[in-house]
Amino acid sequence: MNSRSTQRKVNDDLALVAPLSRPSYGAYSVARRRWRKPLPAGIADAMPISRTLSARLQRGMYAPDYEGEARYREVFNCLCRSTRQQLQALEAFAEIEWRE
Repeated sequence: MNSRSTQRKVNDDLALVAPLSRPSYGAYSVARRRWRKPLPAGIADAMPISRTLSARLQRGMYAPDYEGEARYREVFNCLCRSTRQQLQALEAFAEIEWRE
């Protein structure tokens, strides 16, 4: 392995960087760089995250101070609405058998 692969320049100074856990050469490296998660898998990952966020928002949150409470309420309501819409869109999108 090249000794320069574990170093990088930070503000013109060399800094140590941990080596990769797998080989970084040849066909393996090319395949790893080109691999993209399949769309159904990405949607399957996003749906539980959106559900969890929505559930946590439904439980409520406390604003940091009362001076900007109207603004905080507006931002909170917008996030709640957007999260529900995203979840609905993901569920509708997942029902269709898309091809890339």
